[in-house]
Amino acid sequence: MLAAGIRLLHQTCDLKVIGEEYEREALSHGRSMLRTCWHFTYPTVVYNFRHRNGMLMVSRSRDGEWISRILKHLGYECARGSAGKGGGVALRQMIAHIRSGKPVGLIADGSQGPALEAQKGILILARHAHAPLVPLSLACDSCWRLKTWDRTLIPKPFSRIRMAFGPPIWIPKDASSDDLETWVTVATFIGTGEVVSVLHQAPLATQRFYRVISQ
Repeated sequence: MLAAGIRLLHQTCDLKVIGEEYEREALSHGRSMLRTCWHFTYPTVVYNFRHRNGMLMVSRSRDGEWISRILKHLGYECARGSAGKGGGVALRQMIAHIRSGKPVGLIADGSQGPALEAQKGILILARHAHAPLVPLSLACDSCWRLKTWDRTLIPKPFSRIRMAFGPPIWIPKDASSDDLETWVTVATFIGTGEVVSVLHQAPLATQRFYRVISQ
């Protein structure tokens, strides 16, 4: 029911994607990619990339169980695990999925935050899979923001949504643990500054749009 609700809600919306040249740039290297977004964008992002043979990481918690069922109805495969339990197994499943030429998605700020701060998990995955990270985010002219740690964005019916890709991030395969600390900062900057810049330059990216993603 929830999967059907996500589809029906978004089908009423005007959703356009900006910066697709960054996705094409990542794919031009003849490999798959790792799409990464902030947790607050999750409902719209999973809708937009449904039925593309993608794989997402979902925790082994009770909440993760019903989330994985929704995602499977939207055409995703799920690697069950998190930083606290089963994360290593899930990462290996995702690496294998990327190497088979299929896309993978991972939340940049994790399942518990802090919000809008990239965590090492996405960088470790990109390093071991030798795949580019392609950050994306979105803005909406009319939405609800849930009272959760990430302030999840739910678009209102018939709203306008603009989703934007940022430039690919390549993590060196020989990056050390200390190096990853630097890349966390880089990923956070690109995932906020660069993507917001792309959104702000769009014809419909009014100040109202900009405030949605900046809050």
